[in-house]
Amino acid sequence: MHIARLSATRRSFPAIACALLAVALATPAAAANYLQSLRTLSQRANVSALVVRLDNMSTIAELNPDQRLTPASVSKLFAVSAALEQFGPDHRFVTRFASTGAVSGDTLNGDLVFVGGGDPSLDNADLWSLIGRLRGRGITHVTGNLVVDDGLFGAVPCLTKDRCDAQRRASHAYSAPLSSAGINYATVHASVYGGSRADDPARVVLHPSTLSGYAIDNRVKTGLPGSRATMTAWRTYENGTSTLHLRGSLPTDSGPFEVHRAVTGPASDTARVLAAMLSDTGVRIDGNIRVRTNAGRDTRTLAQVESDTLAEQLIPLMAYSNNYMADTLTLDLAADSQYNQPLTLPLASQSLEALADRAMRQSFPTHPTTTPGPIFDSGSGLAVSNKLSARDLVALLGYMYRQNALFPALYGSMPVPLSAPSRTLKQGNFDWLTRLTAKTGTLSEPVTVRALAGYFRLQDGGFGAFAFVINGTPSRPGLTYRQTVTAYQTDMEAILSDY
Repeated sequence: MHIARLSATRRSFPAIACALLAVALATPAAAANYLQSLRTLSQRANVSALVVRLDNMSTIAELNPDQRLTPASVSKLFAVSAALEQFGPDHRFVTRFASTGAVSGDTLNGDLVFVGGGDPSLDNADLWSLIGRLRGRGITHVTGNLVVDDGLFGAVPCLTKDRCDAQRRASHAYSAPLSSAGINYATVHASVYGGSRADDPARVVLHPSTLSGYAIDNRVKTGLPGSRATMTAWRTYENGTSTLHLRGSLPTDSGPFEVHRAVTGPASDTARVLAAMLSDTGVRIDGNIRVRTNAGRDTRTLAQVESDTLAEQLIPLMAYSNNYMADTLTLDLAADSQYNQPLTLPLASQSLEALADRAMRQSFPTHPTTTPGPIFDSGSGLAVSNKLSARDLVALLGYMYRQNALFPALYGSMPVPLSAPSRTLKQGNFDWLTRLTAKTGTLSEPVTVRALAGYFRLQDGGFGAFAFVINGTPSRPGLTYRQTVTAYQTDMEAILSDY
């Protein structure tokens, strides 16, 4: 803003004071009391917020920045940052077939062991590739058993209500159990197609189509052409059998409609999928299907596949807030550090607490240490016992910003609102849609949790970081979208307009 110069001979104290006041009012740092919407919300909810410039970590706005609350999925920022720091952006996870048996012609004389390598993104396509490489060695007959080795983590117990409940009944994919040998994010995948005529039953195809161990309870009917598609699906487990239940109506000749539901046992499901695929490709197994721990020890590799780089895997993890991937990465950190088995998420999450401590000491070196510190019981944020403040989150963002080899991978993994798959970020002005990269967090029980943390570009080309964490209270557990998302969006847009 241009301020007219005052003549030295005609200056007076009131004139100088007015000029200085005009400059102050035009300066963003003194421009206004930011976070007005969140301040209003804090009268009925717990709110922690902090916005800083990253070049000097100066505060732009704050509201209870040190109050630790349940952060939900913004916890994933710590899981992916710790993985980047420990493994590096170019790291690839290896999954392999191995055996102690000898190969004679087309026959493997012994067990065929599938050794899970803790790949968070391992899927059916990877298994087809792995089997293709086994067949490339000429092996089409196995005299022993098909063994799935999940020994990298051991048997991971369910410690959150959602994951424990999903062992018997799963209506979603987000509560999938964990294993170093899991595939397809520990979900069963089915495609559903509308029939060719009204009132025909819908057609359900499992992937692979010959997968055993599942019963299909299909009560989806075919409606008229162009009718509205409505479908619900859930999986139950009873007496050793999983049943996929489907209800609703699909238009004539429509589909596929994709269904993904958490499985009961990820390693045993991998064994069934592998058995079906091996049979489909002409590989005969004489023995049985087994799940064992450390069956791959002292074996030689017959075939292997490598994952995409860690940096590439983080993009879908963050975009779709994949709990299975984030918690698998957290367990990978513990396995790589040789933590005692069997691994649990709270044990593995100690590496995230250590990262939080390093980040705070570097980003805010003069800030007093608070007790208790950040709490992590999962890397995904599915555990409501996770506790983080806005300062904890901004400290991490500042710490990673200064890691020249790691920052591009973290920054590139975080969705920009304009292109984010989540509708939560889609509405806003142009600055909101284009100048942020952010991770959202949402929980509905036992209280509403809404969180947002990430980076923003300053008008001068620099970087800033922000974090907003909102929790309902025991007396007022429920909060609306308008009270939470609209509040932090309105406040952030005001900051973007000045910075």
